[in-house]
Amino acid sequence: MTEKNNISVSGKQTKVGKSLTEYVKDSIILTLKKYFDNFITANILFSKDTYNFRCEISIHIDGAIFLQGNAISNDAYGSFNVASEKIKKRLRRYHRKLTDHRAKNKKPLKYLQANQYIIENPEIKNLKESSSEPVIIAETEDIIKTISVSEAIMLMNLKDQNAIFFKNVNSRRLNILYRRSDGNIGWVDPKK
Repeated sequence: MTEKNNISVSGKQTKVGKSLTEYVKDSIILTLKKYFDNFITANILFSKDTYNFRCEISIHIDGAIFLQGNAISNDAYGSFNVASEKIKKRLRRYHRKLTDHRAKNKKPLKYLQANQYIIENPEIKNLKESSSEPVIIAETEDIIKTISVSEAIMLMNLKDQNAIFFKNVNSRRLNILYRRSDGNIGWVDPKK
């Protein structure tokens, strides 16, 4: 199957055997075949977390649909199974919205491109006195989607993110959704 070539299973400071690799690939294909005909890539990373195993799953389904999930368990199979269940639950919950949205909107969506930066917190690590600008740790390009608020919440949950930046389809303004410390979702919608 060519689909198995699109799945990458790797270990960070731990060895991943052939049986675990085959189990993971077969399970991912079964999960995705239920809901989608095709997918682009899937990356599964196993790492050691003190006495437990951590499994991180990232799946790129369509042009703008990414799924992410992670879990910790005392064995590699258990951590994968828990993370996989999280992915399955999200797919079940949002599959109808994803497919209905595509059928409803025949016109292509407009996207804005933006750069995303991760800046080191000066409280955690002392910066050099001579440096007046913050140190950039990671930089990636991202696409700002023109979507509704409910779709933004759905994407934020699918990607397991704490915040999402998007262009509101109704107001045509840039908005931010973020997960508050009390568990609710905050929404920033500037007036101008």
